[in-house]
Amino acid sequence: LIHFIKRGLIERMDLKFHVNSELFDRLLLPGVPNNTINCGNIKKLAKVWKIRRECTNQKELYISQTTFTKDALSVGFKDEQMLEAIFILSQHYFSEVKTDNLLLALFLQLIYTHNLSLTRSSSVERLSREEWPRKYENHLAALRPKPVKLHEEEEQLKFLQYRFKDLWSILQEDQPTLNPTLDHLLNPSNTSQDMTFTKVISKADIPMNQVPDFVLARLEVCKNGVLSCIKQGRRLSWPLGDNTRCLETSQPAKMAIDCQKNNQRKIIVINQINEKTLGKFSSTLDGGTVKIHRCKNSFLYLLSPLESLTITKCENTRIITGQVTNIVRVRDCRNVELVTMSPLVTVEASWESSLLVSPPNDRKLREFSDRDFTILVDGQTCGKLEVKPYNVNYKGLGLQDERVSVWKVEPKIVIINPSMQRSSRNEELIHLSSEETQPSKIPFININLPNSQFDERKGEDVSETWRQYLEQQDLTSEEKERVEGEVSKLFSRWCRIQKKSRKELNGLISLANKL
Repeated sequence: LIHFIKRGLIERMDLKFHVNSELFDRLLLPGVPNNTINCGNIKKLAKVWKIRRECTNQKELYISQTTFTKDALSVGFKDEQMLEAIFILSQHYFSEVKTDNLLLALFLQLIYTHNLSLTRSSSVERLSREEWPRKYENHLAALRPKPVKLHEEEEQLKFLQYRFKDLWSILQEDQPTLNPTLDHLLNPSNTSQDMTFTKVISKADIPMNQVPDFVLARLEVCKNGVLSCIKQGRRLSWPLGDNTRCLETSQPAKMAIDCQKNNQRKIIVINQINEKTLGKFSSTLDGGTVKIHRCKNSFLYLLSPLESLTITKCENTRIITGQVTNIVRVRDCRNVELVTMSPLVTVEASWESSLLVSPPNDRKLREFSDRDFTILVDGQTCGKLEVKPYNVNYKGLGLQDERVSVWKVEPKIVIINPSMQRSSRNEELIHLSSEETQPSKIPFININLPNSQFDERKGEDVSETWRQYLEQQDLTSEEKERVEGEVSKLFSRWCRIQKKSRKELNGLISLANKL
């Protein structure tokens, strides 16, 4: 009777389980893994570790990177760099790495092959070479389905709906109690914040063999992610400077924040900023998980501390941030200059870009981040990348008494999927410059440190000096006109060469007029 009462209560609660999108953001590799990362090899590795736990009589087995790599290679995995990258991602997310955590990280990589297997013909007509009847002349018409573009959070849901039973067999495998590793993957809804997935299932008193079906019937897309931010969040109306002098240069930018009370993360989406300048240093941005998507020819200054940062499909854009606590992801970008502080950076499908990056300055993170300051690069899809030290310093960053633009510890570069074709052509994938870089200033008043204060009058001083020098010369009025003409030509030529600087100046002037 008690069993049925509990089951009835759970059903009346309208219980749902939401996919934790952050787990995918933090654990997925930059690039498609090789085919040795498959469900069969993961199950073999799980069996090896199960036997080891039974032999040592341990419930949880902590593991080192060396042991993980050795065990994985012994059951059929290949590519030590890829295994190293998975371990590093797991270490940054879980801190202390257990075998079950690594099994979950390996399993999540299967979403790449799952997405590839979903590719299919977009039209029924492709199934036959014959010409099908058309709409005219009262003939039947073949129904042409519209292509549906799924967001990555929807893909994550579909992946779990398709493969959750495989994950269950890997992590549970006849264990009498629920594996707490699943708490990282699924979040229950309509419950208090201290209720985890395993606690909810335990209270429901559901037989172990029925748990997978119970969960699959209640799976939903991430409740605290980009989709929820766009659908249920609040639109942001931050002022933007126009980098061109046209009144309308592009579609209006789309910016939103997910500020619901019970959300664990503060999601901020910045989308389609074209030919604009954005400067923000506020509590709204502080601690946010920022997603920058499809920005072109723009300058973004996000100077508050961030939780994580994802940059996708951006071109010809400079992005400057303060400290990023967890991870920075760069994907499908070209000619992007990123200036940031983060313990971990991943780069995928990006070209001709500069990364000026150093580990965070936060004392709580410094010991860890200095030791494990890592950049993961997909060698198959990236090229012509340059890595330099972080080179800005401003109030609130915590670097007042320290030198910037130089590394205390060089980053560890891990290249997965190295391209043999590029090696044969002697093309450089990534250039690491450990020399001290030229310090930069933040182009806003009252934010740079006193010893690097941005001098607003520097341009005026140069113009006045030139005017005085010209007046001191013994020149006729005709000669002065010729000199002025030549100087004007040279200045115009310099402006054409410094097109990026001119756009940035236009954007800053426009932004100042709106504040």
